[in-house]
Amino acid sequence: MILSSEDIQANLEDSKGWELEGDKWIKKHFTLSTFPKAIQFVNELANLAEDRQHHPYLIIDHKNVTIKLSTIDEGGLSQKDFESAHAYDVTFLKYD
Repeated sequence: MILSSEDIQANLEDSKGWELEGDKWIKKHFTLSTFPKAIQFVNELANLAEDRQHHPYLIIDHKNVTIKLSTIDEGGLSQKDFESAHAYDVTFLKYD
């Protein structure tokens, strides 16, 4: 179910550094200490995404990883996006 604008804003207030991009995406940039750690982080995200059957848009640029989330099949942002965002934040703590 697509979230209302109010629900999106409430979820963003509870998230740590996630930003709205347009009206259908949230995104966040992560910086890791080395390229291999960035790849390890992305591999962990891939496993999480596969387990959830909710796959992010990923950009890897050396030590920087950008994650964008949207529930494409529903046409916007759903609770799945914010739950995944939280899981990715928790995963990043292992690398911070």
